[in-house]
Amino acid sequence: MAEARGGLLPGLHGLRATAALMVLLFHLHAIPQLAVPGLLPWIATHFGLGVHLFFALSAFSLAWANPQAASRPGPYLVKRFFRIAPLYWLLTTLIMLVARWPGTGRVLAEYGFAFNFVPGWHGGLVPAGWTVGVEMPFYLLLPLLLRIRGIAGMALASVLATALSWATRVWLEAAMPGSDYPQVALASNAWVFVVALLAFRIFERVRGTPREGATAAAAAGLGLGLLGFLLSPLAAPLAGPGNIDLLLFGPGFAALCLWQSLRPSWLMRARPALWLGERSYSVYLAHFALIMALRPVYARIVEALGQGGAAYLACLAITLPPLCLAAALGYRLVEQPGIALGRWLIRRREKRAALAAA
Repeated sequence: MAEARGGLLPGLHGLRATAALMVLLFHLHAIPQLAVPGLLPWIATHFGLGVHLFFALSAFSLAWANPQAASRPGPYLVKRFFRIAPLYWLLTTLIMLVARWPGTGRVLAEYGFAFNFVPGWHGGLVPAGWTVGVEMPFYLLLPLLLRIRGIAGMALASVLATALSWATRVWLEAAMPGSDYPQVALASNAWVFVVALLAFRIFERVRGTPREGATAAAAAGLGLGLLGFLLSPLAAPLAGPGNIDLLLFGPGFAALCLWQSLRPSWLMRARPALWLGERSYSVYLAHFALIMALRPVYARIVEALGQGGAAYLACLAITLPPLCLAAALGYRLVEQPGIALGRWLIRRREKRAALAAA
């Protein structure tokens, strides 16, 4: 939770819930091949980008919650590791218990969160776990990026990161035709993290000043307008090598983070959104396996209702309750103890340092 500087930023939690729902809706279409409602064609085409909204939220919220990360990265890295690793390790272990041994190298890459750097292993053993392989190395880079203090410096870093991501995608697409590695490599996704840090630097500058309201309104207009354009047929010419259309989602998601951090909407700060946002990591790691398990039930629903919006919504209705239960259990039994362990280790280290200094 982003609490260290003076409280929760509820709008970011609401956006985190939004990102989790986007990915859920996308995979509910993609895995069992369910037709999406006719009024929401973007579920099938663009809702997978919820993972990039997650990336933007990670960069923005971690910069907010860890003001000392640039100068004292140790406590921040301990918190992040014990926030993310326990649940991923648990699921990895469970998968290896029911599947064949993937090899010592693969196991070390999984537990060391290095699998993103090995094409072929980049998806992770945990279904949809590729995003963890991107996020964990980024956590190591964040203290270095936060040394860029000013808006101008971060704007330049954003331009360079976007160019790097585009060039990486173009190169990997040519070198690995037919592979999805060009889309999931860390360098291919670097831009969205850095652009979100630019939004955070703007947030720092305007928060609590007379410019706060105007900035929030401008961010809302930019974010919603850019996303509306990218979801329309007008953006079709931008699709091509390197996915320029995809890269433009980065500023859109960063603008949403800036808007909701300054002026959270009632929907994003509503209690259900906050609850789901707090448990979004468990939602993300549990949803893929649950959808796989429910495919026979989905098939019966489609048989009864036919392909279309009614069947899709019915499948969603039977997926949400067990998913929320799994997320609640994952958060309560794994995530919270991991968070507590990380905090205990930080306190212990600080106590030892104080005793040594004394």
